[in-house]
Amino acid sequence: MLRISKMKLKYMKFKTSLVLLIATLFTVNTFAQTAQTKPTRLAKVDGIAAVIGDQIVLESDVDRDFLMSKQQGIKTEDKCDFLNDMMLDKMLVDRARQDTLIKVTQDEVTRQLNSQVDGWIAQAGSEKQILDFFGFRTMAEMKNETRYLVEDNIYAREKRTMVVKGADATPEEVRLFFEKHQGELPDVKDELSLSHIVLYPEVSQENQQKIIDQLKEIKKEIEEGASFATKAILYSEDPGSSNNGGEYKKVSRGKMVKEFDAVAFNLQEGEISEPFKTDFGYHIVKLEKRRGQELDLRHILISLKPTEEEIKAATNKLDSIRVLIGDNKMTFKDAALRFSDDKYTKFNSGNLTNPNSGEDRFEKMALPLGMFTAVSGLNEGDLSSVFEDDFENRKALRLLKVDKFYPAHKINYEDDYYRIQKFAVQDKERTLLLDWVKRQVGDAFIKIGDAYKNCDFPIDWEKKQVK
Repeated sequence: MLRISKMKLKYMKFKTSLVLLIATLFTVNTFAQTAQTKPTRLAKVDGIAAVIGDQIVLESDVDRDFLMSKQQGIKTEDKCDFLNDMMLDKMLVDRARQDTLIKVTQDEVTRQLNSQVDGWIAQAGSEKQILDFFGFRTMAEMKNETRYLVEDNIYAREKRTMVVKGADATPEEVRLFFEKHQGELPDVKDELSLSHIVLYPEVSQENQQKIIDQLKEIKKEIEEGASFATKAILYSEDPGSSNNGGEYKKVSRGKMVKEFDAVAFNLQEGEISEPFKTDFGYHIVKLEKRRGQELDLRHILISLKPTEEEIKAATNKLDSIRVLIGDNKMTFKDAALRFSDDKYTKFNSGNLTNPNSGEDRFEKMALPLGMFTAVSGLNEGDLSSVFEDDFENRKALRLLKVDKFYPAHKINYEDDYYRIQKFAVQDKERTLLLDWVKRQVGDAFIKIGDAYKNCDFPIDWEKKQVK
């Protein structure tokens, strides 16, 4: 009989609810509907479907995906396919964590975590709705729990990329794939190509100095005997470490942003840094222990918070830029290059890329609430009003431009070639992934729950295979 701690079960229950929310937040109206039917009503959390190494799949995980498939109109016979796919993901995570070539930085986890949570809040409408939905008291507590799921997802993505590297589909293969599967491919919904200009409110030196002075006072109190861990719990705004007393263990170079590395790796054991600035705000760091090129440390982060006056000044500036573009006195491309604070798009006319697909198209109904509201009623070439948003974990002002509108239609070879090509490549990647997993089965601890013993899996999971 499989045994698992109560703490682990609590985390897995949360994880199930979280992934359900990820799966269901695909329109601006879905959250309200989902919140009325809590995840525990959609899926029972009462058993283990499978174990691969240290990775566990709950029966509720399988129930969730099976239900979502039906809600999206996908025909399916049983839950075996869903369990098989989840076991594939768990094998990727298990092997990725053992692969010394895969490095997942805490900075990367934090950025992806904050981006995802910001998206859910934008869809739901408020932090309170998200917190109430999952039963957390604070956003920091929720992010601390969510962090493990995000980290697993990154590990799985990195390992999968290595396994399927080089997979491609020729035009002929795309055509044949479409002819064979066109009846199974989803219709295309209303989509937009968007560009944006982002302005961060300029926080005055006076306000920045207040944060510096606060951190200096905290440092002084610690040096006089106060606990760094306690101060971090009380004051740090880093969701990844504040609940843990600001602690990060085994930090190697490159895991944090370069400004952080530059300070941390020049400290002596027991030394506390002076306040220093990164994109996240101001920090102080204490080096607990040095192990060669790895550090155990604690830190306190206090983020920059613009005042209402500073937000208003940035709004007025972006409004003026909008007028210049609207009067044809400046192109959107030139304005993005000259004024935008988004360093990833300012040199590319402000063009946005959908992080979920890698393309420049966004399904209109899946946009975060702020963006959806901003572009509602706009036509191709129109500019949105300036609106306040959270962007890259900071308060920002944004201006959107609708570059192109793609009306909903049945998927076809002429208009959607690159979309079909992606499906064809994914089909190839799945074959490569299955072959790779079959070679791993013999070396992994695998246990399948009794409810799924009779599944006809494409992989003989519990048979010890010779490579």
